[in-house]
Amino acid sequence: MKILIVDDDQLSQITLRGTLAPYGQCVCAGNGREGVDLFTLALDEGKPFSVVFMDIQMPVMDGHAALAAIRELERARGVCPGQEAKAVMITCHDDVKNVATSFFRGNVTCYFTKPLHLAAMVETLKKESVL
Repeated sequence: MKILIVDDDQLSQITLRGTLAPYGQCVCAGNGREGVDLFTLALDEGKPFSVVFMDIQMPVMDGHAALAAIRELERARGVCPGQEAKAVMITCHDDVKNVATSFFRGNVTCYFTKPLHLAAMVETLKKESVL
């Protein structure tokens, strides 16, 4: 399994990589544009990411815009519905607008708010068949 972690906070990247490494190969990006570029490269190489962990508030391109670009890229490349990369939002924003946007526009599987409770997060990810 290939896991893409997109977060502008290096501590969050390190924490998520350490937590998720037992489940797959983790690659990190520091903003949404870098995340989209890495996702595109993986598709081009025929080794797509299975899961994308995305922060919302980031410089250059925020998480909602990046996930929208990833979903559009999947559609343009002919990825069948239901076969898209699973998306997980991890952010400090827990307001209704961000949660709704994530689930309904981004087809997000799970949404977690910071600070993360890692053991509970992993348990939920397993239950939702993300890991």
